[in-house]
Amino acid sequence: MRTRRAAAVVMIVFSGLTVRGQDTWYGTVSGMHFMYNPAYTGSAGTPEAHLSCYTFLPGNGFGLQSVYGSFDSYFQLLHGGAGIWLCDDMLGDIMNDFRAGASYAYHLRAGNDLFFNFGLTASSGHRGIRRGSVVLPDDIDPFTGTTITSGYTGNGDITFFDLGTGVTISRGPWYGGFSVMHLTQPWLSDDQNSNNRLRRLYTLSSGASFVMPESKITLNPSAAILAQGDSYTFYLGTEVLVHSLMCGLAIWHASSGFISAEPSLGWDMRSAKLMLSYSYVLAGGDVSFNGTAIVKAALSVYFNNVEKSRVVHIIKLPSL
Repeated sequence: MRTRRAAAVVMIVFSGLTVRGQDTWYGTVSGMHFMYNPAYTGSAGTPEAHLSCYTFLPGNGFGLQSVYGSFDSYFQLLHGGAGIWLCDDMLGDIMNDFRAGASYAYHLRAGNDLFFNFGLTASSGHRGIRRGSVVLPDDIDPFTGTTITSGYTGNGDITFFDLGTGVTISRGPWYGGFSVMHLTQPWLSDDQNSNNRLRRLYTLSSGASFVMPESKITLNPSAAILAQGDSYTFYLGTEVLVHSLMCGLAIWHASSGFISAEPSLGWDMRSAKLMLSYSYVLAGGDVSFNGTAIVKAALSVYFNNVEKSRVVHIIKLPSL
């Protein structure tokens, strides 16, 4: 069992992340919008702080976890939004990917009910590898199944700089955005192998927010397409707010063959939101993993803003 688990961890981490040079997929872009597209920075019009914790394939014991945190707001002096974000992907005992960045978005009114945001983000990342935790086939005793001293002598730690840009358009309850991240295409290893370069990430997102005054129900459908190298991810979901109760349902599909359904629940306390979601694997591509794909627990805190009435336009993004 230990041999199978070690081999699976090596396969997921090194084949899926290092070799392909791709971003981690968190099951949704909700709560992380301006990390994927800096043009969404400050789009809510009020200061917001977000904290999300993710566990990947929890039933398999791989120890794959991520933490995301951000703060952004609209600033009248800047005529736009500014924010900071950080993300730490803890890939078991083997690898740790930490990224942090700052974003700015200029908010422009182009017509009576037509608005554009233009965003830019700059970030720095650090990939750390614990060589002693890497288990290769030659490190496993064929008779006892136990592991011996790791023989891994590959890439070590590396730090990189990155840039990204994006634009959004909104009119009435509708909005859409397009972004290009990893403009510098940073290297993820010191040997600068072409397979170890972080490829550009293209994200197309859209959505709307409909309020039904008579029933006091708010409906927020959204969709996103992410393309990076030869990998694609499609996301489609909606969330419903009834008084203080939030519930949502989404489905996402990765070009590797993974298809998952994601039910979500949340509680809106006006000044804060608590959210929990599960992504259940419906189909598993080349390797089938049964049960839960991703578990997300999130907290959003909203602060009072005396300049709210001066915001050019507010985009109501989904939270779940």
